[in-house]
Amino acid sequence: MNRRLRILLIEDNPGDADLIEDMLTRADVRFELQCARRLSAGIELIKAGGADVILADLGLPDSQGLGTLVKLIDAGLDAPVIVLTGLADEAVGTEAVKAGAQDYLIKGQIDRNLLVRSINYAIERKKTQAALRESEDQYKALFNNSIDAVLLTRPDGSIISANPEACRMLESSEEEICRLSRNEVVDIDDPRLVPALEERASTGRFKGELLLRRRDGSKFPGEVSSALFTDIKGNVMTSMIVRDITERKNLETQLRHAQKMEAVGTLAGGIAHDFNNILNVIMGYGSMVRDALVADSLLRSQMDEVLAAAERAANLTGRLLVFSRKQIVDIKPVNINEIIVGFQKMLDRIIRENIAFALQIADRSLMVMADVGQIEQVLMNLVTNARDAMPLGGRLTIGTGLAELDDDYIATYGYGKPGRYVLVTVADTGCGIDGETQKKIFEPFFTTKGIGEGTGLGLAISYGIVKQHGGFIKVYSELGKGTLFKIYLPCIENTTESDMKNEALVAVAGGSETILVAEDDAAARKLMTIILESFGYRVITTGDGEEAIAAFLENRATIQLVILDMIMPKKNGQEVSEVIREESPGTKILFSSGYLSDMVNTRELTESGFEFVHKPFSPKDLLRKVRDILDR
Repeated sequence: MNRRLRILLIEDNPGDADLIEDMLTRADVRFELQCARRLSAGIELIKAGGADVILADLGLPDSQGLGTLVKLIDAGLDAPVIVLTGLADEAVGTEAVKAGAQDYLIKGQIDRNLLVRSINYAIERKKTQAALRESEDQYKALFNNSIDAVLLTRPDGSIISANPEACRMLESSEEEICRLSRNEVVDIDDPRLVPALEERASTGRFKGELLLRRRDGSKFPGEVSSALFTDIKGNVMTSMIVRDITERKNLETQLRHAQKMEAVGTLAGGIAHDFNNILNVIMGYGSMVRDALVADSLLRSQMDEVLAAAERAANLTGRLLVFSRKQIVDIKPVNINEIIVGFQKMLDRIIRENIAFALQIADRSLMVMADVGQIEQVLMNLVTNARDAMPLGGRLTIGTGLAELDDDYIATYGYGKPGRYVLVTVADTGCGIDGETQKKIFEPFFTTKGIGEGTGLGLAISYGIVKQHGGFIKVYSELGKGTLFKIYLPCIENTTESDMKNEALVAVAGGSETILVAEDDAAARKLMTIILESFGYRVITTGDGEEAIAAFLENRATIQLVILDMIMPKKNGQEVSEVIREESPGTKILFSSGYLSDMVNTRELTESGFEFVHKPFSPKDLLRKVRDILDR
């Protein structure tokens, strides 16, 4: 070694001390030797300057026997200790090694080579022990701080060690876990267990999902990694690392459920598209027949019943589209009271007989700018949750009224903007919601219901709808005292129901312009042609997107308006509109659709200057829309 070896000799016999120093000198060892005749003096020397190795006689004036070694170790000294003992004390030397000494030398049998070998051995062994101790400390840190449960087992399945996370996960102490076997932790009825054990036996490793059991017998899914290994004593052991994947499995279940609902929604949207075409024909021809009949005739009143039934069917289709979320967003002035009263029958169907359902509607019109279908979806979500909160029955109340939010209110409750709002309340007498849950209640996929009982999307969607309408939604609840949801929607004062009804009385005007109609449904196409031609328009019809483009390019000089069905073969309405706008940017376009697929962004199209007429529509609705667009 480059530097001198620092040796501390604690020996009260001067002759023995001189002999040790002479041996070191003749062995050509570069060393610095410090001598102490008492243990206390030796400890002070080490504390003052340290040492690479300590040679210590166990029989000292201030300490005798193994007590000398114990005092050296207790003093916290890291240097390796070699015990010097007499001929008759070999047994003491052996015990000293067991107690922590690195080696022992018998006085009278020491030569320089033995002394040097013992010193080198003691130093290297001490280094090895320090490295091993550091490794053990690192292992313990990993073992104790792992976010996964770690179990060590014997080949027979008995558990010999469990880390803190395993204790938390299995809800047992380490002592309790170590009294168990592997088969009491892993669910033996899990059909994946036997293949897992076979795989580990053949390859030495296994990684996969298994069911595990807690102390109370409840089961949870775990991602298990298991491996065979041999410890330092040559014993075959098994490690088992477990991660609780309950939350992940719940999220996977929720995702699958959401995907299933999305598939159902897509199916519902497709059915509604075809059904709306049928209703459009029924309502269109029915309206023309009714208008041709004498006002007070029996046939006219009977046709009114046919049209009323078609209108109810159209409303039912609209509600189907609420659940598919494919409905066209139709923001317009609406009376909240009428929405709730009109939706009452639908709500009655989902409320159990043991729940008393009441409406507390304000005795005045409450006008807001809203999409009827989306408001109905919010009501459906809140009523469904209220029903589920009252499994043994209770009382559900929906109310409406006006609310004024001023600066003091906002400062007190911490939400809102100053103004006048229509207030919708949904109150139940159910189990209530604790404070911690209320903080998360509007988060997507958060649910307190069991697997398969809910996606955790209802309140998140409701929150989003209310916010899109410029409003606010708040929940007030206590455990065992029911729940109250308050929805605030901006009130509009300058539009009344009478204004809306007066609009419907505006006379229908025709024209002589040329209109291109692209509609793949033959009956709907024929109806639109009859309606438009009967009011003087010249109509060119096509049955798919490519025909529409060809017809437009051939007649672009005379076409003033293009009516496009959104869903058509070969090219959809949006694709056709893009071609038309590129060829003739000023051409006016009217989309006709019963719903919009995900590929269509209503807001983008609206901002681009396009108009919509929603199926099913009456002849007068179509004619007013066409005339309004052409006159702009």
